[in-house]
Amino acid sequence: MPEVVNATYGSLPYKEAIEYFKEKLIIPSEKWDDLVGSIHAKGFTVAGATKLSLLEDFYKTVQTYIASGDSLGNFLKDFDDIVAKHGWSYKGDRRWRSKVILNTNKRSAYAAGRWQQLQRVKARRPYLIYMTVDDGRVRDEHQKWHLKVYHIDDPFWKTHYPPNGWMCRCYVRSASKKDLERLDLKVSESKTIDAIEILDPKTGVITEKMPGIDVGWDYNVGKAWLAPDVILGQQLMELPTSLREKAVKWFDNSMFDQPFKQLVNSTAYQMAKGRSIKQGLAQTVGYLSEDVISYLSNHAEVPYGAAIIARDSDIAHWLRDSKVERGASVPISVASILPKIIRNPDAVLLDGKNVVFAHKMKDGRYAKFILKMNFKDKLRHNKSRFKEYLNTFKAAGIVLADNLKEPHYKIISGSID
Repeated sequence: MPEVVNATYGSLPYKEAIEYFKEKLIIPSEKWDDLVGSIHAKGFTVAGATKLSLLEDFYKTVQTYIASGDSLGNFLKDFDDIVAKHGWSYKGDRRWRSKVILNTNKRSAYAAGRWQQLQRVKARRPYLIYMTVDDGRVRDEHQKWHLKVYHIDDPFWKTHYPPNGWMCRCYVRSASKKDLERLDLKVSESKTIDAIEILDPKTGVITEKMPGIDVGWDYNVGKAWLAPDVILGQQLMELPTSLREKAVKWFDNSMFDQPFKQLVNSTAYQMAKGRSIKQGLAQTVGYLSEDVISYLSNHAEVPYGAAIIARDSDIAHWLRDSKVERGASVPISVASILPKIIRNPDAVLLDGKNVVFAHKMKDGRYAKFILKMNFKDKLRHNKSRFKEYLNTFKAAGIVLADNLKEPHYKIISGSID
């Protein structure tokens, strides 16, 4: 068997791994399978932990251990302290439970950080070698993938980029063509792998899983992290209503304020210079609240996702000169606080299939932002382009209160004075 050496890039703990974990959103869950799949790349959860303060303490502690690379033995003491502080009653052995919490998050963070590093060097090292620890404790299915080589863009890595299960120790190494020749390894091309159905004898629920991969682990943690917030928004729509409501309520959506303000200012600057706006740049501005989702589900079209997006080309449309001339242009100072308006609108209305967020200005007029739902379009994110169903603000303007009181508007929440 060839010895694979000098094929790594970077060291632990990765700077990217630390950043990955910092960006996670705290999501409560009642059971381990409430949140499965790629939502874990965006969310931090501990099965059975539904109390926010408890989750926050676990999150901060795990974050410290990811940054320091400290041991499970020390984490066990912190685990005991958190459990005692909150009076948390958990299932399972104390050492096993603490090990699952730390190792699952630590390995996933390192894998996500590693993926970013691999993307940066893929022009020189475009192949990934699947590696196991190659000892007696490796799963039989995972051992079959040991030393398998696929191009980094091969579909195989969409589902099989490790870790591939609870306590999985598998990893990947990057390689150049010369590395593969030296190691006498051949590049494989993945074939379509069909998911299999698993019946839970306790609940009767049928779940799909990839052969050899634990339920909920058949995703690439690196790609899921780099994917835009619209993916998380779609995953939120798959959660039970009670969990989705808690998750959206506890998200720190203020994280969108500064990046969006920068996008608005940059777009306005480009327009002032007479430059064309490069279409496709987008920024998340928030998530639909549960009352809006509920209203739309009952009176209009169920949203594909909960995330709300604004694009540079649409921002330019709000600010364009023709609107300025007739006093209908949204001021930059108002446009730039759109994430705050979404969190605290004066009113949310339904206009046909569109949702309108209304913000009352000091002069008594309203800034209205028109959200087109389930709109399929191209997005650019992290230098990648892809098509996705979006909830995006296609138009905005300044109107009198009477305009929003016309009969075609239906109030979802708030009021128009």
